[in-house]
Amino acid sequence: MPSLTIEELGNHNGQKDALSYVAVDGEIYDVSPSPLWHGGHHMGHNAGGDLTEALSRAPHGREVFEKIKKIGVLLQTQEAADTTTQKIPPTWVSKLISLHSHPISVHFPQAFFVVAPLFLMLFYATGTRCLERTSYHLLCVGFLTAIPATATGFLHWWYKYSGRSRPVFRLKIILSLLLLPVGGLALALHSAWGPLGSDSINWTVLILYLVLIPLVVVLGRAGGLIVFSGKGR
Repeated sequence: MPSLTIEELGNHNGQKDALSYVAVDGEIYDVSPSPLWHGGHHMGHNAGGDLTEALSRAPHGREVFEKIKKIGVLLQTQEAADTTTQKIPPTWVSKLISLHSHPISVHFPQAFFVVAPLFLMLFYATGTRCLERTSYHLLCVGFLTAIPATATGFLHWWYKYSGRSRPVFRLKIILSLLLLPVGGLALALHSAWGPLGSDSINWTVLILYLVLIPLVVVLGRAGGLIVFSGKGR
């Protein structure tokens, strides 16, 4: 059974009549015959690479490769081995990761931090009192749920991705560290001023609310790049 380096594996990416090979747990499979890998692409993943990490996040397990022809093994250089060495997490962290705690928890602040500014703008546009209170309550829930979302994100990064220093991870860390204080400051000021009046716009509170939208959107996109585009490898 032949052995390929990661560089040689990259030549089998399904492009320009090349075969489509992928590696999983050090074994190389020929996915060329599969219609799901037409053109060397499948659900945001590309042939010619190591899909071990991606498979751990997929909705299916390694059983999908049982009917696919195994054609070789992957040789790793020392540099590649060093970068793929995972930190061994405590049992409770492993359980949290296996439950996909971060992907689950991030959906809550993403939703609340986007909807809260919209309700505040509707309040100023219509003067309807309940919309102002709704925006405040949404922000409260968004801030509270952002705390476990950030915590599980750091756990996933440190143990699942071995604390790797990649541009996409650095972006997520910076934005996460901005999201909490911005959301917290908006909540604190809104609480201090109490119910806002519709006769004049409180620009400080409104701007802080609106800043949350691009922060959440870019954070979500960075997460998508890690999961679907392999930017975290």
